[in-house]
Amino acid sequence: MTLLRSFAALSLSACALLSAPIAFAQQALTPRQVAEKFDEELRRAHTTLSVKFKLSTCRYKIEQGQMRCAEKPREKAVENVVKSYGRDIRSISILSEPVTDRGIGMLGYQYWDKNKVNDNWLYLPALNKVKRVVSIKDSKDSGSYFGSEFYIEDLEDPRIDDYSYKILGEEKVKVLEVGKGYVESPAYVLEWTPTSQRRDTTNYGRMVFWVDKKRFILLKGEFYDHDGTLFKRRTIKNLQLVNENWMPRQVTMDNMTTRRVTVMDRLAIAIGLDVEDDYLTQRTLTDHAYRERYLAKFRSFWRE
Repeated sequence: MTLLRSFAALSLSACALLSAPIAFAQQALTPRQVAEKFDEELRRAHTTLSVKFKLSTCRYKIEQGQMRCAEKPREKAVENVVKSYGRDIRSISILSEPVTDRGIGMLGYQYWDKNKVNDNWLYLPALNKVKRVVSIKDSKDSGSYFGSEFYIEDLEDPRIDDYSYKILGEEKVKVLEVGKGYVESPAYVLEWTPTSQRRDTTNYGRMVFWVDKKRFILLKGEFYDHDGTLFKRRTIKNLQLVNENWMPRQVTMDNMTTRRVTVMDRLAIAIGLDVEDDYLTQRTLTDHAYRERYLAKFRSFWRE
């Protein structure tokens, strides 16, 4: 970053150079402050919303430097509702497609208190049973989001106090934005290292996020396992301004260990809805008529 753009005289130049380190020090953000601004932006977008998206998952191969599915992708349509309770968040996701999976649902309660473990429940209509879902490192299959390469924790807002932070540098990242094409944005390369307490409940030994320096949104991410090996890559596409919130229309999670990839495409969204607390309960998972009554209302506010 350059603080001086032109020089009127040598004396002015010298004064500016002497004051530049002080000005830079006042303006520079600490790693923790970058994480806090990122968190604020993330949570501001998640006050209340309803969204429909498609999950496409396949085993892939690399041909001529490009990733290609080696099999027919498994596609699922999800209807998701999110509501914030201060720093806590509740969400519920229901599968609407394919027909064979329709009605499978997941309910999640995220807690800001680092001493509380997030609660997640999965409902399987075929068994008419709600069961608690565990998302921990001890089982690589635990906590998968509807069988995709996203873990439940990948879709949760991380708790700031669960990590320590380090700025590894600054880079420019090209991301496709709706109506603009590819836009190059300067970003902080921010490393997230879990605390000893968090390490016992996460699949990742560390994460590296490229955080937009101006908008404080995620441009891309890397996830490492507890042995330090690069595990997964997260990329975004088609950034769009929705109700003054920057949101991607497409998010990709590449699992480099399994060589499987999931693409999440947003199909419709509504922000700022009036979401009743009663909807974000286990009754919504098990009571089809009750659930559909609410979903019909949410769908009426959707837009692409």
